Amino acid sequence: MKLLGLRVEVEFMTKFPNVVAQDLDVMVVSFTGDSGLTDYSASLCRELDKLGSVELVTAQSFEQEKYMATYPVFKLFRRTRQYPLDFWRFVAHVIRRRPRVLLLQSWLKWPIFELPWILVFRVLGVRMALTVHDLMPHRPMPWSREVLRLFYQQFDRLIVHSQHQREGLENMGVITPCLVVPHGVYDIFNTLNLDRFDGRRFFPSLRENDFVVLFFGHLDERKGLLDFLHTAELLELDEPSIRFIVAGKSEISEVVRVAISAARIRSNVLVYDYLIPHMEVQRFFAACDVVALPYHEGTTSGVMKLAMAFRRPVVCTDVGDFVESLTIWPGLLVDQDRLPKSLAEKLLQARDEYEDLAARTASQSSEIQWRSIALRYLEYLM
Repeated sequence: MKLLGLRVEVEFMTKFPNVVAQDLDVMVVSFTGDSGLTDYSASLCRELDKLGSVELVTAQSFEQEKYMATYPVFKLFRRTRQYPLDFWRFVAHVIRRRPRVLLLQSWLKWPIFELPWILVFRVLGVRMALTVHDLMPHRPMPWSREVLRLFYQQFDRLIVHSQHQREGLENMGVITPCLVVPHGVYDIFNTLNLDRFDGRRFFPSLRENDFVVLFFGHLDERKGLLDFLHTAELLELDEPSIRFIVAGKSEISEVVRVAISAARIRSNVLVYDYLIPHMEVQRFFAACDVVALPYHEGTTSGVMKLAMAFRRPVVCTDVGDFVESLTIWPGLLVDQDRLPKSLAEKLLQARDEYEDLAARTASQSSEIQWRSIALRYLEYLM
């Protein structure tokens, strides 16, 4: 532990020769307490806490034990219907604390309502920063682009996960300074270090020689769920040893409901359509051979970072930051115009080339390690 502390101190002094640790006062804000934004916030705070003062402001649903959070956490936000009242409590907390940097993880709920308060906090001397996880809402309204352009431009600093996102901001007309920092791996889910054999013990129907493909996360059309299930249908008879796992909370949609119901009776598909508990996430990634991301739309994906954390190659479409991720992580690119046939072809290729793909997961780029990410944040924000 002493050696770890010495390395952190040396790294800190190298990066910030003119700043003392007490000056590093960052308040990280995530409206949700149990989502991908929370996972990101908790991972970032874990590392920032080793370098200075950090506080996480999040929802009352946040479980400190689950994230092993040793840094200060202010559980403030409740449900969306209570947001108007909770927002004023948030404003009061910021004014009382006056952190050196206020780092929002995306907009909270209503950007047009939050926008004036960014200016108020800046007048009070708080440096305002925003991590842009999604450039636009997944279901944007006609006015969303213009509102978010104005919203983004009120910040002192913006952080994005890819060059693709930076270009997206520029195309929106946003001129706020912007730093590209890759999304970190979600190692907070890997608590047991399960290997492939251990993972498959939780799925008795999987055989040792099965090639297992995982679709994980919110089950909706936007992420290519229907194409994934169609691919399973295409390969069911000719390639029975390729097995498909669907795991995550289902979208309330008739077309998704019908597709999942049909998938349950397929011999090559396992369906777990519920919110996967934090401690069970690792079972699915340990059991699989490859992670499928046949997305139709998106900016970045926490599932990609889960695949990296569990050292699993990916098969993905050219959406958001996926192509940039493939420069540092092994995977195959699917032709989005030919889904699901192209996905079936790439899965067969992945199985044939798996020894090489798996070998390339042995090392992780320092770019996606949270220590490196935290240092880059501080270098940019302070």
